[in-house]
Amino acid sequence: MKKRTLMIVLGLILLITIGTNFIGIWAESRTTVYVIPINGEITPAMATFFKKSIKEAEEKKVDAILVEISTLGGRVDAAFRMKEAIEDTSIPIIVYIEDRALSAGALLSISAPRIIMAPGSHMGAAEPIPYSIKAVAAIRGEFEATAEKNGRDKTIAAAMVDKDIDIPGLSPSGSLLDITAETAKEYGYAEAVLKGRQNVLTYLGFAEANIVKASPDLLVRLAQFITQGSVAPIILAIGIIAIIIEIFTEGFGIFGVVGITALTLYFGSNIIAGYSQWWPVLLFLIGVILLLIEAMIPGFGIPGISGISAILIGIVFIASDPVRGIRNLGIASGISVIIAPMLIYLLVRVGVFRSLVLPEAIIGESDTVEEDRNMNLLGRKGVALTTLRPSGIVNIDGTRLDAVTQGEYIKRGTCIKVIQTGGLSVIVERDKE
Repeated sequence: MKKRTLMIVLGLILLITIGTNFIGIWAESRTTVYVIPINGEITPAMATFFKKSIKEAEEKKVDAILVEISTLGGRVDAAFRMKEAIEDTSIPIIVYIEDRALSAGALLSISAPRIIMAPGSHMGAAEPIPYSIKAVAAIRGEFEATAEKNGRDKTIAAAMVDKDIDIPGLSPSGSLLDITAETAKEYGYAEAVLKGRQNVLTYLGFAEANIVKASPDLLVRLAQFITQGSVAPIILAIGIIAIIIEIFTEGFGIFGVVGITALTLYFGSNIIAGYSQWWPVLLFLIGVILLLIEAMIPGFGIPGISGISAILIGIVFIASDPVRGIRNLGIASGISVIIAPMLIYLLVRVGVFRSLVLPEAIIGESDTVEEDRNMNLLGRKGVALTTLRPSGIVNIDGTRLDAVTQGEYIKRGTCIKVIQTGGLSVIVERDKE
């Protein structure tokens, strides 16, 4: 029985080994199609993902790449990088437009030698924003050259960019060309109109192919989201507002954490997206250090001016281009100018500054703050023992008290006056008498 059992086990092991090898050989003999999804706004982060995916497809030695597109467009410079990646690879690339390929997505589509469109899909409408004659001419030339290279009518491609082009029966002058799937097939821009990936693969002769789908990792997806034109200025504004509030708060608290996190996301996402190198981050940090040095020196001089300049340059040049960086900074600054004062006022009014600050020891003659809430302090005068921005410590008739201003910045050693009592702190203002 033992011998029989041993023979059965050995036989099973042999069958499993042979079967595994057979499956491996069969899998290797199958054709492989690498699928790259392009969904949402085309950004440099997406371009980085796209180029990385094509490189991975080349390393895997796949038989074809299927690019599935669904986009309203995005950054033309990002589309240029993706277009170059398509033109540089030797692997056959087929674009499948699932529903729409507009603006930068149209350029990416016509870059591929083969285009297949889903029923009801469309592509085109690629007029540059902001509009200028020079920009239209440049993008139009790119579309024409790309279409001509792949054997397509360059006038149709030009009409997607330039509304002044008149194509009788297709695109009248004064309107941008946005062609449907059936029209694209009629004019040689799409070779077939098919519904769903499986039908596309069957049409291409890859019905039984091994499918490998590229997927951006979490960092790339995060960078893709943050670097969008509608998100980046908001993240930057959150960072600026939080840091401003933290400056006016005694100690280090939640606003400092929020500010550092938001600025890290802004700078980090641009680096991950491939927008920039590390030098703008280094310049930004140098600017922060210079401002800290300035805070220790009376008045405002070279360290302060240099620090602000370094911070602004870092914010601008971490973006994909200076124009976009200036735009992000401008929008974020505008939001900050409106929101920051309102938040500071509201936080002072509801008295939450102290609750949002991590405890910090005050080094002086006494290690404790003596408070007597029963004292009649209204109208009493004293001196600021620490800088009030807006919270800090004051001395009134020899007693150290927690104090807060109504948003006013008061330097250490300044004479103050109590204007309101109650709660955890007295409310003071600069003594103007």
